[in-house]
Amino acid sequence: MTIRYFILIMLCLWGATPPASAETVGQIQAEHQQVMQKEIDAQQAVDNWAMEREALVNELLDLNTQLEWNKFQEEKFAQYVAHKKNTIIDLSRRKEQLQLLRMALEPFLQGRIERLQAVVDEDLPFLSLERSERLSFLRESLADPDIALSEKLRRVLDAMQVEAGYGNSVEVTEEKQNLNGQPTIVQILRLGRIGLFYLTIDGKEAGWWHPQRRQWTALKPDEVRTVQTTLDIVHHKRAAQLIDLPLPAITATTGEGAQ
Repeated sequence: MTIRYFILIMLCLWGATPPASAETVGQIQAEHQQVMQKEIDAQQAVDNWAMEREALVNELLDLNTQLEWNKFQEEKFAQYVAHKKNTIIDLSRRKEQLQLLRMALEPFLQGRIERLQAVVDEDLPFLSLERSERLSFLRESLADPDIALSEKLRRVLDAMQVEAGYGNSVEVTEEKQNLNGQPTIVQILRLGRIGLFYLTIDGKEAGWWHPQRRQWTALKPDEVRTVQTTLDIVHHKRAAQLIDLPLPAITATTGEGAQ
């Protein structure tokens, strides 16, 4: 726009003045070109500055965005670090609790095994080999450092559950017992944990385990028939009925005694 006004003014002046010489016209044209070039250079400088300003503004916006992002990441990382610290503290506390539990649980398990051994020793003499092997397995498990404490606990609880189940079951097995100094094949009848009886294969002799004497005691002939009847009931050969078998008497002091 400035260049256009300048050209119009020059034309007016040129028209208002008498014709100049060729030299004068050339000089005027040269000056005019110089002025136009300066205007062009100035406009170019303005455009360049505008472009630089826009680039600086964009860069500033980018830096501001990056700054905000860095602040957000810093806050997020601080929260992450705080969470990890709390997790480490919690894990350390749990580790201490587990260590205390281990210190208390291992002696407890050892005590349970000893208690099971005492139960087997004082109990009726049934499944002696099986129960003895189970106790040996528990002792080996407890002494093995490669077995997790939870697995040791599971094995001891399983053994306790098996032993507890014996008190609620009736079982008939065939074993070899030393009767009157002679090894004899007999049927063994176990009624929970309260009574253990034997009956010879020919059905002529029977006896029961005396808990106080810790030995087999022969039964009378009528009691032999009662043991046979009981075996028939267990084998579902006879309908259930009331039977009268010699059982240890429960005492307040010892828990059980002889009939």
